[in-house]
Amino acid sequence: MDYIIVTGASSGIGEALSYELAHRGHNLIVVARNRYSLDTLKKKLESTYGIQVIPMNFDLSQLEQIPKLHEACRPYEVIGLINNAGYGLYGAFIELDLGAERNLIDLNITSLHMLSKLFLKDFIKRERGYLLNVSSTAAFQAGPYMASYYASKAYVLNLTEAIAEELKHSYPNIIVSVLCPGPVATNFQKRAKIILKNRRLPTAEEVAHYGVKHWFRGKVLIIPKFSNRLLIFGNRLLPRSYGRYLVKKNQLKKK
Repeated sequence: MDYIIVTGASSGIGEALSYELAHRGHNLIVVARNRYSLDTLKKKLESTYGIQVIPMNFDLSQLEQIPKLHEACRPYEVIGLINNAGYGLYGAFIELDLGAERNLIDLNITSLHMLSKLFLKDFIKRERGYLLNVSSTAAFQAGPYMASYYASKAYVLNLTEAIAEELKHSYPNIIVSVLCPGPVATNFQKRAKIILKNRRLPTAEEVAHYGVKHWFRGKVLIIPKFSNRLLIFGNRLLPRSYGRYLVKKNQLKKK
């Protein structure tokens, strides 16, 4: 029986990705810190879609738990991994708490890096597998007042694209993709302590549907919503200094 792992599955995009995969008939291993939310998700998915869901309670910002998660998944035939767990911090770089930033880096970067390596080695042994790392449109631009978050997502984007290029000829049955949504209507904005006014954001369900569809089609860089793709294209034509200014101006509106 095949399984796909979804980290950060208890809410937001991770939860929506779990529903999208369940709708397609995939069995899941769902990972998050909140065990109650995972158990609730398991009941809903199993009763609605008739699949099997294995909840695993891990805090992936605690790096010693990464190999423990990998070991816990060994009894299952894992064919896919979605590295979705992550969060952002809003504020001036010199004012943000260093401990909180280190936690962000451990979760957004280091845990994703470790899980990608561990499970890709398993996929290579089987000559089959799917890896989806969740980045952001923030990856394409420096982000004043969310500097650590923007930088972490740039790491995810560049790491994933490099891995995909390395593997595409030798292992054509291993799909490596990166999902880069723009702002989404989830609790992310609340945790990052930012406010977006008068703006209709896409739902997590819309992002999940678009992302999974193109992931299974083998697309490496997945950017939901035409306006986001247009914005990224336009950003390439602007001086980076002007891009930084625009992001700074927009971020200051979120206070």
